[in-house]
Amino acid sequence: MRKISIALAAFALGLVGCGDDVTTVTEVTQVVGMKVVEEGETLPKCNTENEGAMVYSVDSAAAFYCINRKWSSMKGADGVDGKDGKNGKDGKDGENGADGENGADGKNGKDGKNGKDGTDGKNCEIVSDTNGVTTLKCGDDTTTLYKAICGIKPYDPAKQFCDTRDNQLYKYVTIAPEGTDYSEVWMAENLNYKVDSSWCYNDSAEYCEKYGRLYTWAAAIDSAGLYKDKSIDCGYYKECRLSGRVRGVCPEGWHLPAHTEWISLLIAVGGEEKAGRILKSQTGWNDDGNGTDAYGFSALPAFDDSAIFWSATERGYEHAYDMILRNNDDSVEMYVVFMKLHRFSVRCLKD
Repeated sequence: MRKISIALAAFALGLVGCGDDVTTVTEVTQVVGMKVVEEGETLPKCNTENEGAMVYSVDSAAAFYCINRKWSSMKGADGVDGKDGKNGKDGKDGENGADGENGADGKNGKDGKNGKDGTDGKNCEIVSDTNGVTTLKCGDDTTTLYKAICGIKPYDPAKQFCDTRDNQLYKYVTIAPEGTDYSEVWMAENLNYKVDSSWCYNDSAEYCEKYGRLYTWAAAIDSAGLYKDKSIDCGYYKECRLSGRVRGVCPEGWHLPAHTEWISLLIAVGGEEKAGRILKSQTGWNDDGNGTDAYGFSALPAFDDSAIFWSATERGYEHAYDMILRNNDDSVEMYVVFMKLHRFSVRCLKD
């Protein structure tokens, strides 16, 4: 008779308790790691001396494991046959159901009603995706998505920027006349950032929203911010002698234009004699004083019938340079100086 055994590794992988699946038994020519009990022989005594021993019985075609002084079979117990299930009862006719099948003595189900056609879904397509604004058309509806948010307000970063100090939005414009080497980015609105020594025209918030705030020269150059470490009050009747770019009251990344930067702008758009008409907005000026606004600078008369902008350049202790656009005048005044105590508008130039 051939001896049958379980290879040690294979047996270890299949080691299970009573009731589990029996380990696969393979026919080999040599017993490995387990005693084989021939047909008719009985299992040896299971005691503390052979605790953990394994025996394969040819008689029962099963492996046994000595544990707790008792032989335990590694062969799973036979499962109990399940009882025959009862026939289910006939189902009742459902609403809008298909034909019911005949049950035992059951009646035919009613024909279900036809379902309604589903509504066609609306396809969305991108109509345009330029300058940071994406326009979607979904069916008959059009939606505009912005790629930037200022506080809770969406905006187009190709046309506006956000002053994060107070979450106000400002339009800006790149002025680059053909045939010139000039190309600068200017605010297309007056600054409306509230600081000490700044006011709304006529003390009206509506004027601030439309025309921005009016600043003394000291406020425009932000003398408190520039000189707070030195505790120097720079402004009226005190010569500051500023050099380089002066951020002043402007947002981060922008600065208060120097007198020479205003001159460069006027030269680029055609010179002082015609720059007024070119830089003024197309509406808002009295007595037919509107301009062409050819470059989108959109200057408005925030000071009576004039638009007056501070520069960062002073002239002595009491005065500073500014730029003036007047009603019914196509020219620009660039070399007039005013006392630093006056209240004028601020336009910022990108660094």
